[in-house]
Amino acid sequence: MKIQCVEKDIRQVLESGTYLIPRFQRPFSWDEDNVEEFWVDSTSDLKKDYFIGAFVSYNLSSSSFGLVDGQQRITTITIALCAIRDKFKDLGFAAPAKGVHRLIETRDLNDQAQFVLKTETSYPYLQAKIQSLEKEETEIDVGEEEKAISAAYKLIHTLIDQGVKEAASKVDPSKAKAASKKWLEGVRDKLLGLKVISITLDNPDDAYLIFETLNTRGKDLTAADLAKNHLLRLLPSKGKAIDRPKDHWVEIQSTLEQASRPIQMATFLHHYWLSKHPFTTEKELFKAIKNEVSAANVREVLDELRSDSDLYRGILEPERLTLWNKGNRDVEDSLRCISDVLNIQIANPLLLTVLRLFNAKKLKDGQVREIFWLVERYHYLYTTISNLPSSGGVSKMYSAHARALATAADANARGLCINEFKKKIKSRVPARDTFITRFKALNYLTPRHKEIIGYTLWKIYKHRNPAVDVDRTVQSLEHLLSQNTGAPSLHSIGNLLGVPVKYNGEVLAANNFADKKALLKKHGYILEPQIEAATTWGTAEIERRMGDLAELAYDEVWAIK
Repeated sequence: MKIQCVEKDIRQVLESGTYLIPRFQRPFSWDEDNVEEFWVDSTSDLKKDYFIGAFVSYNLSSSSFGLVDGQQRITTITIALCAIRDKFKDLGFAAPAKGVHRLIETRDLNDQAQFVLKTETSYPYLQAKIQSLEKEETEIDVGEEEKAISAAYKLIHTLIDQGVKEAASKVDPSKAKAASKKWLEGVRDKLLGLKVISITLDNPDDAYLIFETLNTRGKDLTAADLAKNHLLRLLPSKGKAIDRPKDHWVEIQSTLEQASRPIQMATFLHHYWLSKHPFTTEKELFKAIKNEVSAANVREVLDELRSDSDLYRGILEPERLTLWNKGNRDVEDSLRCISDVLNIQIANPLLLTVLRLFNAKKLKDGQVREIFWLVERYHYLYTTISNLPSSGGVSKMYSAHARALATAADANARGLCINEFKKKIKSRVPARDTFITRFKALNYLTPRHKEIIGYTLWKIYKHRNPAVDVDRTVQSLEHLLSQNTGAPSLHSIGNLLGVPVKYNGEVLAANNFADKKALLKKHGYILEPQIEAATTWGTAEIERRMGDLAELAYDEVWAIK
């Protein structure tokens, strides 16, 4: 590996040649805070010879380079120089405007104009609307990157306006224009004097080896950023007009980001990997991807990421999947409870594998039902009620069983995997006394508990009345002993009933216990035997029911046998 490492200032960098930011690099993504911080640091009077990190590039020709690290900074600097140039021009200083423009747009040996910074992902917006001396008036479609570029330009333009006005205000009006010019020249020279370490290599592979070990100024790169670079480098585009691999990556991101609760690309990528491959931490994820994904299998991996992104979003939004029918709606409900009510993500690698196999007709309804029920019951008992921590061992457990199921040779092997998973889950069930003690502590006035109480009573009602179709989403919690009594156990689960929301206000209102019973029965609500038999309702009845519900929950409803 031949490395050329030279200290340069930004003017030397921009005068050295042209720089291409490849399409597989992360798009410009600095927000206003990043841009403003960079501007303030770069133009401060207190900071001389200000070092902004390393630029890593590789040779395309004697005066053309591919940039693999430093794109956020060089794009921001280019935008800033464009804003300075435009201000010089607005104030009537044509010569310095053209001087700055030489660092934005140069000419090759054939006297053909070309931009010093060339980008593929933001083409043609950056070139036409920012870099060009004469801006194009035609409308150009904009995405998130173009919006970020536009916002950066507007912010820097505003900061320059403020600086120019402040400089002019400090002198006699007759000298205001000269003071404005002097201030602009000052910030121009500070930007061009910024120091970098320019690291140049002969080929992109060597450049990326260096890039992956550096941690430079700006937003930290995630495993998803690095993975995108790696995958798209292995899948070159067919030209500017057609870049299907990049389009597919954007499609995956869009699928995840448009979820009801936006999903981070890095989270999905990590769980996807754990669903098929040996356990690795998110920190070590890119290393694992780079070792496994090559030109030979990259298309297969990208295709599966596309299909799996839909399935992964389906964990959060089961209703968007086309896997459900009248016979397995309870399976859909179970998945919704895992992600929505119990808010469990640690099991996602296994859930993704199950959905992938179910979609491929390699798992039956009953097998999917059993796995989802095991996950739902385990986390209700262990995490939600007993409040025991899900350690790294649980994450590794799910990853191991996901991988075993994904790589099982046939239906018989998959059946054995499910049996092994059940044994593992059963061995982790919390002690009965621990569960019951924590169950009795549920309190209606605690927001998170209120949701769990609603889910608990809904599941128990379904368990006792399996023939009755009960919609959890239209359920409300009713106090059996009226809230105005102020009893000690008033807000415990023993005093609460899950009823259709239409009953809670219109029908039951603030009636006494006997009247509530009569009204519920009149409207077809099936009462629990203890409530049906009770003639009065107070603290003793509430405490007894609370214990009965806890035992029923552990021994039957969420039992793992």
